[in-house]
Amino acid sequence: MALERKIQDLLARRTELAERLSNLEAMKVETNQRVYSRIKGDYDDQLNDVLGKLGAEKGSLESKVGDLTKKINELEQKHQNESDLVEELQIRARLREHDENDPSFQKDLDSAMKGRNSTADELDGFRSELGDLKKVLRDVEDATKGKSSKSSKSKAKSAPEDDSLDELDLDDDLDLEESDDDDDTVTCPSCSHVNPPQKLFCEECGAALDEDENIDDEFDLLDDGDLDL
Repeated sequence: MALERKIQDLLARRTELAERLSNLEAMKVETNQRVYSRIKGDYDDQLNDVLGKLGAEKGSLESKVGDLTKKINELEQKHQNESDLVEELQIRARLREHDENDPSFQKDLDSAMKGRNSTADELDGFRSELGDLKKVLRDVEDATKGKSSKSSKSKAKSAPEDDSLDELDLDDDLDLEESDDDDDTVTCPSCSHVNPPQKLFCEECGAALDEDENIDDEFDLLDDGDLDL
């Protein structure tokens, strides 16, 4: 029972600290921020310490529940055998195999009934103890559940930061790709429209974008008289 008392004390302490934190939160508006933070930090540290101790005792409690359950199963089998023996003796007496008034028979029947009743009382005690242990175990699980949730939330908060970094890296890659593509664009000499690479004619005005054709056009601008010279 020492383990149960220790856990009950820890649970009571956990409830006390939780209530203090709740009351402190209600007083936050009228409390100096520095004082509020100092008191809250103190209570948070104490509460985490209590939750850590409860978590450490949880394994011992689960082990005790398992041992007690095994003991109860054994006693239930023993009680069933003893009950069967009592019923068997009573049936044999009704069948006139035994004389109900025979002292020897009465002794055997009384002994069987005492054994059955003693086992039943023992079973009741162990079952009550098991019920109490399971309740304490549920209380411990409920008390430590909040601590696990906080850890999960802390991990969840850090996850978006990694995602944002990935998005930034992706954006940088896209910017680099776009800048590379921009270097290959072709500006139309006629209307100054920027065309994608590999285009031979302007998407806007239809003018030829090939440099060789532009050179031929420059020669066409020369007069025939100049060629005769």
